[in-house]
Amino acid sequence: MSEQEKQTGTAEEQVNESAETSTQNSENQEEVKAQAAEAESAEEAAEEEIDILEVAANLTPEQLRTELYSARLSIKQLKDEKNHLQKEFDRKLGALQQEKSTVMAQYDEYKKNATAEYEDKQKKIIEVTQKKLAEEIAAKEEEVKRILTRSENEISKAKSFALEGFVKDLIPSIEPLEKALFYSDRNNEQQKDLIAGLEMTMELILKAIKKNGVEVIDPLNELFDPNYQQAIQHIPNPAVPANHVMGVIQKGYALNGRLLKPALVVVSSGM
Repeated sequence: MSEQEKQTGTAEEQVNESAETSTQNSENQEEVKAQAAEAESAEEAAEEEIDILEVAANLTPEQLRTELYSARLSIKQLKDEKNHLQKEFDRKLGALQQEKSTVMAQYDEYKKNATAEYEDKQKKIIEVTQKKLAEEIAAKEEEVKRILTRSENEISKAKSFALEGFVKDLIPSIEPLEKALFYSDRNNEQQKDLIAGLEMTMELILKAIKKNGVEVIDPLNELFDPNYQQAIQHIPNPAVPANHVMGVIQKGYALNGRLLKPALVVVSSGM
């Protein structure tokens, strides 16, 4: 072997040794990094343990037992919750798998029975389904009608109650006008215009409330009706039939047949 070949072989060996050394150095660096990371993790764990020990050192034995019990309870609750969630997940997964199996089975059945007989069966199913849907739609329409009717009735009642309150508040204003007209001197020329104004006001008020379903109860000479009248006195009077109203002390009021205020009357007891 020539001297040049020897030198070439030596150079190759040096290059290989250098490459091996570089690889070993890289592996050593990775190993050092891993050891450093483990040391850092161990240091953090040690610090956490020290923190826990410091907290525990400041607690009384009773407090420490309480904390340990709470921690165990929390861990148990977390485990129970995890188990519950796992069971729920498994249940839902099983249901989905069952549903998938059912759907696939139905699909396979459909493929197997794609014949005239199967189509006829499907047609009948569709007819039954359509009939059922039509019945359900009709039932829903009836329900909607009932709801609308009930809503209209409730609205009507609400309006009646609102109007009832208004009329009840208005009655105390009507009665003084009636008394003023009853006791007014119509032969007095000085009061003529005043009386005419009171009569016009009274007429407008009565017209407005009657328009909204209010009935004035003025039962003079009528048969006494305890549902709408209140007898404050019974007087013998041969000129008026028994149990008939011979005098109206105060008129009554009703709203759509509902009594708001009874008429105060004097009733004849006959002979």
